[in-house]
Amino acid sequence: MKKLISCLLVVMMLISVASAFAYAESLEFVEVDNALREFLKETDLKTEDIVLQNQVGDKKSDLLIHVDGNNLHLVSRNDGVEDSHIQMNPMGIYLGSADAVTLLRYATVATVMQEITKAVDTMMEEAAKSIPQEQLPTQMEIKETIARMAILSSAVAAKEQADAATLTSAAMAFADKFKPEYILDVKEDGGDVAISLRSEAFATALAEAMDELMLNPALAELVDQEAALNGGTTFADLQKDWLMNREAYLEAARSIESTDTISENGHWTSHFQIGEEASAVKILICDMDAWINAEDGKAEAIVAMGFKNEDPFMVYEFATNPSYYWERLSSGDSKSEVYYDIEDNRISSGKVLTVVDGNEELRASFGPDYLNMRGPKGGISTSVRETWTGKTRYELVAETADGAEATTTLDFYKDFDGLVCELYSNVSDQSAAYRITRIDKVDLEDLSASKNITEITVDSINAELENILKLAAPGQMAAANAGK
Repeated sequence: MKKLISCLLVVMMLISVASAFAYAESLEFVEVDNALREFLKETDLKTEDIVLQNQVGDKKSDLLIHVDGNNLHLVSRNDGVEDSHIQMNPMGIYLGSADAVTLLRYATVATVMQEITKAVDTMMEEAAKSIPQEQLPTQMEIKETIARMAILSSAVAAKEQADAATLTSAAMAFADKFKPEYILDVKEDGGDVAISLRSEAFATALAEAMDELMLNPALAELVDQEAALNGGTTFADLQKDWLMNREAYLEAARSIESTDTISENGHWTSHFQIGEEASAVKILICDMDAWINAEDGKAEAIVAMGFKNEDPFMVYEFATNPSYYWERLSSGDSKSEVYYDIEDNRISSGKVLTVVDGNEELRASFGPDYLNMRGPKGGISTSVRETWTGKTRYELVAETADGAEATTTLDFYKDFDGLVCELYSNVSDQSAAYRITRIDKVDLEDLSASKNITEITVDSINAELENILKLAAPGQMAAANAGK
């Protein structure tokens, strides 16, 4: 029982933490995303270029993005020295290096792909031709195979429909024995409705339903087929179990006490118990007390499960309204608790607490600008704030159980006509900076007008592919060339 309760607590904890993380992530980067969108929207690509810069320590690299009509230029530089120049237009891609330019046309790529497709088709045809004629299926055999597949598919569909009909029929016949007017007592008293179970009638209905179910030949065939396929319990075993334990099952059903009382003011109480006073097995009880206000969207409830005359071994509580939600599952010295506030139909802040066998395993809290979480092996905290200098600062602090800390800080701010993101931590002397800025349009060489253009042709691509294949499978390529 303890293991089951601990598993329930951990599942509840994981769901809550995942929700908190998803919420925190959605908040932290929305401002950055909006600022970047606004920056790009305000950029006039007819008169301005965009520069993406990366700086780690003293080393700088950047990428210049230049749009000129139908031409897109990408120029990368390291410490001010140009590394590469790529130009793309509707015809192809140009790569500049020193005084030479290499051209790859889109049409060339399309031709190579078509040739590869044709080569594969040819190989398949040659493979088919290598099969002896007597081993090839005749037209009649192909038609017969297709017909058999169609018949088989139709038979499978018909079998699935028949199985579904068998299960539906058995379920309806079973449920028909439990007519509410036969097994329930309903009484009204001054606006209160009390519903109670007639235990003897319920036991009789259960006996009739199970006896009929155990004599259903269609269901028996279906259960045995499933058992043969998956190694499950046969229908004969189910019949044997029902016959051997029939009276015990019915005695348990007769011992059930179940009552529900619903009031006009939204008060709902429920009591369920199963077990006999004289039995060596303890009587199991489950009680619920709830208040529900559908008009205001408010509800609260407590459900307790335990043995008669003993403290409950599991208690579930929850309370909710349009502005908050709270729930707690507890068992002895273990509990898991979740609380969060709601603003404009969104979670704004909250707390999570999980204790297993008296030991606190998780304590977390989050809000619009922070997330704190700690456990027995350490903790993490994040925060976002605006500094005195106008920077938006995100901080992440991780702490071990021994007190060792690691801090990562991310500053995001506007700098003249650009955006800057700086990243640094307490475990490194170097920081990293990423910038996106606008500059006046610069003059760049039109690579398509170069006098020294080397074009990548279909033949050169095929040659390179052949070299790659030789490296991958030299024996097969040698045999293929020898056969030419």
